[in-house]
Amino acid sequence: MTTIVFEFLDTTRGQSGPFGLAALGMPDCWMDALIGDGYIEHRDYIAPGILRRVVARFPTRDHRDQFACSVRQVSKLLGTYAFRGTAGVGVRWFQKD
Repeated sequence: MTTIVFEFLDTTRGQSGPFGLAALGMPDCWMDALIGDGYIEHRDYIAPGILRRVVARFPTRDHRDQFACSVRQVSKLLGTYAFRGTAGVGVRWFQKD
């Protein structure tokens, strides 16, 4: 099994402080439609039914990479940036000084 982490950042709002504003995220039902052969190990919500962060597991790297490509394309349509992190390291770690 291989793991992937995504956080969703807003690309349409102005900056507020060092980290900017939180994205509205991705609707939970859209993520369920994209997951395919994988499964969501952990979900963080920014609002009811709207994902801020997901940790997903897949049987192969090919499955994981296809999922990553699909999530990025869908997030662009929503006006968010799907930041790909690693388990335990999120976007806030990368944005710190």
